[in-house]
Amino acid sequence: MITTSISLPTTLSTLWRSQQHAIMRLAIRSLRIQFRELRIERGRTRKYNKHDEEFVIVTTRFTEAEYDTLHCAAHALRVSVSWLICRIIRLWIKPSRRIRENPFVTNYEMIPVYCGQNGLVFSENILIWPKPKPTRARRPLLTHYDLPI
Repeated sequence: MITTSISLPTTLSTLWRSQQHAIMRLAIRSLRIQFRELRIERGRTRKYNKHDEEFVIVTTRFTEAEYDTLHCAAHALRVSVSWLICRIIRLWIKPSRRIRENPFVTNYEMIPVYCGQNGLVFSENILIWPKPKPTRARRPLLTHYDLPI
């Protein structure tokens, strides 16, 4: 687990502290929505949380996979991780979003290409796939070896 801190509006911080695991189960679906809505652009400043309410710093823990995925997505979308978490929480608040099971799995990968005194080249990827549907177990066929004597 990786311990870090994020900045959240006071109203959302209480919800985050009590429901973080449930909220993070919706994170993949939320990221898919973010990827559809926001364009990846160069030369644009990062978006941060801007609300009229007071903010608090919340110490939180993420798995390595959650941490890497959130940072990769935030970097590509030019937003802060705190902003991304706020969006995920706001989507989680909608009851229609919570009643559906998450049908996706994700994988973050970082591929180093070159690292030397003259540069650094690497690729970060977030891949999202539909979860495989469970297959029904079939009863094995009886052979003459399985029959009682």
